[in-house]
Amino acid sequence: MRNWLILLLAILALFVPLTGGAWAQGLGLIEGQVLNATLDAAPVEGVPVTLWILKGQEEEGFLEEITDGKGRFRFQGLDTEGYTYQVEVEYQGVHYWSDVVSFPQGEKLLSVPIDVYESTTSDADLWVERAHLILDFQPGVILVQEVQIFINSGNKTYVSAMGKEGSTLQFPLPAGASEVQFMEGLMDCCVAETEEGIAYKRPLLPGYEEFFYTYEFGYQSAVYTLSKEIAYPISHLDVLVADVGMEIAAPRLTTQEPLSFQDRRYLHLTGENLTPADGLTLHLGNLPLEVGPTETATTVPGVFVKVVMGLGTLGVLLALGYPFIRRRQGEEG
Repeated sequence: MRNWLILLLAILALFVPLTGGAWAQGLGLIEGQVLNATLDAAPVEGVPVTLWILKGQEEEGFLEEITDGKGRFRFQGLDTEGYTYQVEVEYQGVHYWSDVVSFPQGEKLLSVPIDVYESTTSDADLWVERAHLILDFQPGVILVQEVQIFINSGNKTYVSAMGKEGSTLQFPLPAGASEVQFMEGLMDCCVAETEEGIAYKRPLLPGYEEFFYTYEFGYQSAVYTLSKEIAYPISHLDVLVADVGMEIAAPRLTTQEPLSFQDRRYLHLTGENLTPADGLTLHLGNLPLEVGPTETATTVPGVFVKVVMGLGTLGVLLALGYPFIRRRQGEEG
């Protein structure tokens, strides 16, 4: 009889998550409710909820629950000191994440509600609210930064029609572009190269999402035409070109007063309500072809150039009066 009891306990142990640790001995409780924001905050029953347990920046373990008939979940026995927590909900193949939370001193209860959405493969509610194209120059090289603030104005999460491995957003690049780099925390898992440029592979939740990336391409003449496709309607476009004595002309764009920031001067052009049928063409003239005597000492490796450019971009956007806000709801923490 005793042997059968030992065997039964061993079998049951196989079904217990190996998430032991100090947090399992505490008095903290995290509870919440999963609501479908597409369906007027209807409770979502029977979806998996994961509580990730973090120590500093490291994952220490996780606990799992299933929502009840009212979409509720609860995790108890949590340590209220020394740990932070993040809740993940998977719904229709999309992962939704809470903010990282911790117990205030003396508190033992945290409420972490989570909104999820129905999914759609239609991009009818997508457009770019603000786009910024910023050009800088080294002799023979054009350095480009793009900032695009996407809007999903619908009440559904936009997903790829090709399933989990497909792309959701397209970012066309000019011919000859190289050294492509996302600068705002997007990982290799989330982007892919395409024939037209690059693609983003994660779902796009209702609201806004911003993307910041850089690339470069070479030129051999003082005259260059930069052409690129427009993949989505753009409500407002700012083009800023470092003023190195060059000339610029662009159909469909209006020349504004130059913009100055920290002793740097930018030529400034704007466009409104651009569509994919318009495209974007910049005619550049009088480009620098060789390094002058004062420029040699300032030539730095490409990665450092991108960092400097990135810092400059934030300043330029602030000078334009547009707050650079970061939103990453629905992505892994």
